[in-house]
Amino acid sequence: MKYLPLLAGALSMLASCTDNFQEYNTNQHEATEEMLSWDNLKIGGFFPQMQRDIVPAGDELANDYQRAQNLAGDIYSGYMGAIGVWNSGSNNTTYNLAFGDWNDVAFNVAFTKVMPAWKQITTLVKDEENSITYALAQVLKVAAMHRVTDNYGPLPYLKFGHGGITTPYDSQEVIYQSFFTDLDEAIAIMGDFVQKSPTARPLKKFDLVYGGDFSKWLKFANSLKLRLAVRMAYVAPDLAKKYAEEAVASGVILANSDNALLKSGNGISIFNPLKKCWDDYSDCRMGANMESFLTGYKDERLSKFFRESSLADGGFHGVRNGVYIFSKDSYLPLSTPNIETTTPIQWMCAAEVCFLRAEGAIRGWNMGATAQELYEQGVRTSFEQWNANPGEYLNDKESMPAAFIDKVASASILAGDKRLSTITIAWNDKDAFELQLERILTQKWIAMFPDGQEAWTEYRRTGYPKVFPVAVNNSGNTIDTDLQIRRITFPKTEYNNNEAEVRNAVTLLGGADTGGTKLWWDKKAR
Repeated sequence: MKYLPLLAGALSMLASCTDNFQEYNTNQHEATEEMLSWDNLKIGGFFPQMQRDIVPAGDELANDYQRAQNLAGDIYSGYMGAIGVWNSGSNNTTYNLAFGDWNDVAFNVAFTKVMPAWKQITTLVKDEENSITYALAQVLKVAAMHRVTDNYGPLPYLKFGHGGITTPYDSQEVIYQSFFTDLDEAIAIMGDFVQKSPTARPLKKFDLVYGGDFSKWLKFANSLKLRLAVRMAYVAPDLAKKYAEEAVASGVILANSDNALLKSGNGISIFNPLKKCWDDYSDCRMGANMESFLTGYKDERLSKFFRESSLADGGFHGVRNGVYIFSKDSYLPLSTPNIETTTPIQWMCAAEVCFLRAEGAIRGWNMGATAQELYEQGVRTSFEQWNANPGEYLNDKESMPAAFIDKVASASILAGDKRLSTITIAWNDKDAFELQLERILTQKWIAMFPDGQEAWTEYRRTGYPKVFPVAVNNSGNTIDTDLQIRRITFPKTEYNNNEAEVRNAVTLLGGADTGGTKLWWDKKAR
């Protein structure tokens, strides 16, 4: 990979951060002078840059978001259905991954925006590796880059910024090992900081997630460690158990008040780009799976997630992925996401953490409570987050996902079809492991909305919930329709600029550079 200089905007942001040094350096908390030092202030502007690009956020970044997430994880997870007419319907949505440059975007955002900002921060504090500033940079790096490696697999990661024209790739296994090393280091620093200075907010003016509250960042770091530990359950179960138990013991997100949400603040406006995708671009609508699960379960969160369609019969109606769309006009009346420009961008919620722990519990890990307790807590927490009433939801032993009746094309999934889930809601301790896992993952999938990237990753890892396969597969037999897409192919720019190393990356991948090759952690037999 050829390194690009930091964007001019980031540099101007850095300069503006230092204009009011005396004001910012007034210590009204318990932080030491070093914590509010000149270097910390000088690098402060790089934190909003990193945070805004973990999930590309902002009106001007909507096109990045659309190609990096909305036309990848959002649709592959079943959350959304794409209704654009790109290349006469032969594009990523129907598994033609050779079309356009969509597959370059997530990679380019990571390596021209996130990683340069991280490099600047860690270079400026290279003699202060125990600083809270350094710790936060490490956590943000992992928060961003685990999403990228979970798209592609191997990445030119560990040698980033070491000089040279090209950069060697690392295997996903090695990258994950580095994530735990970085998180453990950051967790130790944050834990010490919170113990010594619990009310200090040295980066308050630059933090768009927690306002500089490191007690919350510590919970997020542990929760991120838990997420990545569970990710390894099928490839490194002993390590997965070890890291998961450490994370829970150290303290994870338990309440919605600690949810990791990117939002406007400190004079910086955050615009949720999903609004532009469904409204200005009119390129996506509710996914068929969302209709199936939420209507079948009579789930009150449905009206919180989506708007009713403008079809003559009203109701909530979605679109099946992977259908040929030659004109979007007939799809426009279908249900749209209930997302506005001011809706915060969700990185992680308390309900997800409950379901991660519930899965750990059915695997025999010490998660601090029983699987049933954590499962039911996850459902209640999600309903609370969306101001919905669960009523007797958790006692429902009968309701199952509904058949999907396509209102536009001939792509229905009818009752009795093996592709339609039959999982119910109420917990049953007597169920076999796979049924319990499907129940946990189905509710987790609902609760993580609208983060389609994480939902797609968990579907690939576990096979749950049952996501409808594409109606049309244009992969040229490189992606199995039933197994569905497993990854995004390496960027075309890497073949142009870093050819030898990207070809080595294919060797590290362990299969062809196609959407059908499984990633390192994708080891469940099915």
